[in-house]
Amino acid sequence: MMKLITIKSQILEVVDNWYKSYAGFLRGSDKDEIYKKLKKLDLQTATAEEVADIIGNPSWACKQKCTECNDYSNEVIELGEKPDWESATTWICKKCLRKAVTLINKNNKTEGEGENEQ
Repeated sequence: MMKLITIKSQILEVVDNWYKSYAGFLRGSDKDEIYKKLKKLDLQTATAEEVADIIGNPSWACKQKCTECNDYSNEVIELGEKPDWESATTWICKKCLRKAVTLINKNNKTEGEGENEQ
């Protein structure tokens, strides 16, 4: 499944993602306090810094690493399976996506083929 990942999309999903990650550990824990604070955020206007201040680290709303070029980007496309510990998932930045399309286009010209785009 293809999905756009941005800092804003991470902020919009942080409450749900936190709950999914720590649902079995919330009751009376520091994770529960963090969850309650996250739920109070206005996710439409919240910043990555606010999320990081609540959680204690910036990893829940931050630039993502492109698995092709290893650069960090404000937006990447997530490709493959839904991420988990054993999934076949990759994250590709706009620069690498453009290079991939260029390769496909060059190949189509070389082989004289056209692609039916959907």
